[in-house]
Amino acid sequence: MTTSAPPHISRPPSLRRNIGFAIAGRGYYALTQFLVVAIAARLGSPEDVGALTLAAAIVTPLFFLATMGTRDVLTVDDLDHFKREDYVALRLLGGCLAVVLSILAAFLLYRSDGAFLLLSVTAFAFVKFFGAQASMNHAMFQRAERLDYVALSLLVRGSAGIIAFTLIFWQTRNLPVALACEALAWALSFWIVDRNLLGRLQSDVSLESALNASLRRVGKLFLWVLPVGIALWMLRASSSVPALMLERDYGLQAVGLFGALFYVHTALSMLANTLGSASAARLRRYLREGRHKDFTRLSWSLVKYAALFGALSTALAWVFGAQLLTLLFGAEYADRNLFTIIVFASSITLAASPLVTAVTAAQAFRWRVVISGSSLLAACLAALLLIPVYGTFGAAWTFVLSSVAYLGSTLIACRRIAAISQKAA
Repeated sequence: MTTSAPPHISRPPSLRRNIGFAIAGRGYYALTQFLVVAIAARLGSPEDVGALTLAAAIVTPLFFLATMGTRDVLTVDDLDHFKREDYVALRLLGGCLAVVLSILAAFLLYRSDGAFLLLSVTAFAFVKFFGAQASMNHAMFQRAERLDYVALSLLVRGSAGIIAFTLIFWQTRNLPVALACEALAWALSFWIVDRNLLGRLQSDVSLESALNASLRRVGKLFLWVLPVGIALWMLRASSSVPALMLERDYGLQAVGLFGALFYVHTALSMLANTLGSASAARLRRYLREGRHKDFTRLSWSLVKYAALFGALSTALAWVFGAQLLTLLFGAEYADRNLFTIIVFASSITLAASPLVTAVTAAQAFRWRVVISGSSLLAACLAALLLIPVYGTFGAAWTFVLSSVAYLGSTLIACRRIAAISQKAA
């Protein structure tokens, strides 16, 4: 069943087609981001990959915190208290704050290591800034259940970014300059493609209207979504802990070797998020209409698909991991055992991802703090115990344990939310 649309706006695709569009778009986009790492490994050095991994470890959690999951929340918001302009304003302010905090964090942590790391983090922060603004557009596409628009946006942005990065890095072998050019390519795709698609849905929010949004409403929105921002920061921080601990104990080269393999988790997460992107608005509608059985049925169906995809990915990593890693990164990265452990851990988080979407659709934002907090706590404890002794394998098993904590706490949250819903009914 699809939502009704005004006569001048085409009806959205079915849920099955939306999932197909989401998988195609995010799958291609994940591939382009994976290729950024592969190109850095092939044309550069393990230190380049290590700098890219550290930049992601520093910048990404700060962006998750500063932008506060406004994309996820807008998708499931009934918009009875807030407006689209409020979300865009908060996202813009949060993005600017995240850039400043990223540069400050890099300066405080690595000022003695020279300009290379500082410039890499700065350039990567601008890549994430324009990506964060584009993801707000995707939230508006998802509200309208137009995942075909999301796929088109990702196709253009991913292509522009990888072409810009590859050409510049090939010519200069300069990681910060290549990342800056990727950021510029993302900015152009935002203005040229996304705004045109938003115009078709009559959902375009101008910069002027965002800047003129009510500060009081934006402040209330900030307080409402703050738990989601904290949860997302802790979740991404739990993924950053292994890289940061490795750099402290074993240096930038070890981070590069681990980070190249770990990037498969980023790619798999993007694919897993397609299920949430395609279903979040519908799950919220089921709850709003009191269709709790449909809500539960759809949630668990998505879990089964995600778990199957994770199991298949783990099997492929074990059988073909060495050949794939050699092809993408070179023989020095071809550690099949380490790769399989990382993919196995990622498959656990994949199984939990649809349930986290269900928690968000229920607007139980505080439970997301509990879920991510348990994952971060497990990551910190495991990293302190395992990484100094076992190095990269300790980092991989740290990821496994944090993923198990993530899945376990998600199941507990879903059971509690279901029990509360049954009592309310």
